[in-house]
Amino acid sequence: MEKWELIIVGAGPAGLMAAKTAAEKGIKVVVIEKKRNFDTVQRACSMQFILDDGYEGEKLEVKENRLVFTKNGFEVSYQGDLVEIRNKYYHSPKNRIIHFALPENQPFALKFDKQKLLAGLYKECKEAGVVFQMESVAVGGEDCGEEVRVEVSANGVSTSFWGKKLIISEGVNAVVSEKFGLNKGRIHYATAHVVKYVLEGVTGIEPNSWNLYYGKTYHTNSPAIIGPSMYGDNIVEMTLTGDANIRPTDIFEKLKESSPLAAQLQNARVLKKTGCSVKGFASMMMPYQQNVIAIGDTAAFVEVEVQGALMCGYKSALAVAEELEGKPGFEEYTRWWRQSFEFNGEDHLRVSQGYALVPTYTDEELDYLFGLIEGSRLEGTYSQYKTPKLIWDEILTHQQQIEEEAPQIYKKIQNMNTLTLSSSFSK
Repeated sequence: MEKWELIIVGAGPAGLMAAKTAAEKGIKVVVIEKKRNFDTVQRACSMQFILDDGYEGEKLEVKENRLVFTKNGFEVSYQGDLVEIRNKYYHSPKNRIIHFALPENQPFALKFDKQKLLAGLYKECKEAGVVFQMESVAVGGEDCGEEVRVEVSANGVSTSFWGKKLIISEGVNAVVSEKFGLNKGRIHYATAHVVKYVLEGVTGIEPNSWNLYYGKTYHTNSPAIIGPSMYGDNIVEMTLTGDANIRPTDIFEKLKESSPLAAQLQNARVLKKTGCSVKGFASMMMPYQQNVIAIGDTAAFVEVEVQGALMCGYKSALAVAEELEGKPGFEEYTRWWRQSFEFNGEDHLRVSQGYALVPTYTDEELDYLFGLIEGSRLEGTYSQYKTPKLIWDEILTHQQQIEEEAPQIYKKIQNMNTLTLSSSFSK
C-alpha cells in the first residue's frame, strides 16, 4: 500500500498551487480530482484578478506572463489573455446609474482565462512530480492521529489513500470538510444556484465594463450581471443567481421577455452556458484539526476569488512543510487566514445587512437612492466588500434629505444591521 506525505482533495487553483509548491519542496503529493482533465472549465465561477492594493492582504501585479504576489512573496505563471475592466456601473430599475472608476480610467480588475491558468499549473505540478488520481471522488475518511485515510471512489470502486497530512480544497460546498468534522458549528446561510451565459448579440454594453442590474424588475433578488468575456468586445458574459424556487434559467427567459434589459437581449444568442450550486457558509475561523486543513473557498464565506485561492494554496503548502518537520505550520496558516480575508472580520456580514439592496429596498426606493448619487464617480474597485461601503458612505451624505423626503427608506437604513443573509435570500 503506497503512502503519501500529502493528500490533496480538489484540483482547483488552491489545490493545484498547494500541490505544486509542496512538490517543489520535495514533498510526496497525490491529488484526488473528480474531473477527467483540464481542457475546459465546466463550472460557473469568478474569473477576474482584483488589483486593489490590500485586497485579501495582497497587492497583485501582472508582469510578462507572471502573476506577482508582492506581499506574500511568490509568483505564478499565466500564459493566457487578459481583458481590462475599467468601469463598473450599478443600474437601478429606471437606469439611475452609480459609476465606479479610477483616475485616468486605469483598470481595477483583469478578466482572465481560468482554463489556461489551471492547465499551466497542472503542467507545472506534473513536472514537479505530483501524482494525480483523476475521475475520482473523495467520499470520506478519518484522521487516525499519525496519518490520515481518505476514502476515494473511482468507476464504482472504493480505495483508501493514506497520507501524513490532508489538504481539502474541494470548493464552496465543503462536502469532504463535513466528513472530517471541519464544518462543525458553521452557519449555512443559503444555497444559491448560479448560471453563467456567454452571449453574442447583446447591445448597449460598454466594452471593458462590469454592469450590475438591481431590482425586482430583473426577476431576481441578486443583481443580473453583464461583463466582458474572453471572446471579444461583442461577446459578453451574463451571470444570474437564483435558488431552488427561482431558477436562473427562468430568470434569463423573463429578462428577455419583460425587463428593462429586454431590448438589449432581443437578438442575444447563447454560445455557452455553465452552472453551479453554491452553499453560503460562515467562514471557518479554525480551518484545521490535527492533520487536516481546509483551504480556499472550502473554508471561506462563499469565496476567496482565484487570487485568494492561489495564496491559500501557496501558504498551506508551506504550512504542511512546517508540520512535517514538527512545527506548528497550521497555526501559522490560521493566523494568516484570519488576518488576510475581510470576511473573517467582525463586520463581514454587512455585505448582506442592507447592502443586499434587493429585496431590502423596493424598485422605487432603489431609483430614489441611486438617483441621490447619480453623476458622482466612486472609487473603481471590484471588491464585494469595499463596493457597498463606498455606496453607503456616499448615500449617507444625504441622510438628512432622505429622512425628510423618504422616511420609510430612512427607517430601513437605520435598521440595516438587523438584516441577515438568510433573510435577504428568503424574502
